[in-house]
Amino acid sequence: MSYKIGITGGIASGKSLVLGILKELGIPVISADDIVKDLQKDPYYLEKIRVIFGDEVFEGENLNRKKLADIIFSDESARLKLNSIFHPPVLKEIRKKIEELKEKPIIAVEVPLLFEVGIEDWFDEIWVVYVPLEVQIQRIMNRDKVSREEAIKRIKSQISLEEKIKTAHFVVYNDKDKEYTKRQVIDRILYLQGMLYNKNLE
Repeated sequence: MSYKIGITGGIASGKSLVLGILKELGIPVISADDIVKDLQKDPYYLEKIRVIFGDEVFEGENLNRKKLADIIFSDESARLKLNSIFHPPVLKEIRKKIEELKEKPIIAVEVPLLFEVGIEDWFDEIWVVYVPLEVQIQRIMNRDKVSREEAIKRIKSQISLEEKIKTAHFVVYNDKDKEYTKRQVIDRILYLQGMLYNKNLE
């Protein structure tokens, strides 16, 4: 069985950067965000979204993700409704992909709401990608073209990074340059590979 790393963090904390580094190292990666994006192109799930949120979150047949995000980050009940559509199939797909990769020594699974959905026990260890709050706010404002107030609202929709760190096995500090982040990831993977190698020798 694979050694499973669960990767989480906050909005704009740099999870994608960490996933990219792991891919460069040859570690198989499963991304909940990628699964959601695929499901949001599926007519079955698009119709479910249309029934709940109406035509205003669509441009023709295509989902307008920004409009949907504006709604769900402003209205907790709307966010819960959207989560009820996507969480079950996303978790099912993650389970399936983990099973497909079970012969790989190490796999990484990115789940932004890992703690929120309570799947900590799926993983051998959990990484939290951390950035200071102010950096997070600025990144969201720049990336999503939203106000500071809106950025803070999006951050507050999730468990705080400080809380997540308390139960993490490893923290990736993504508050400097890419090389700084990369070094931490490489060092941890080398440590895990050594640990697993020695375990196999026992």
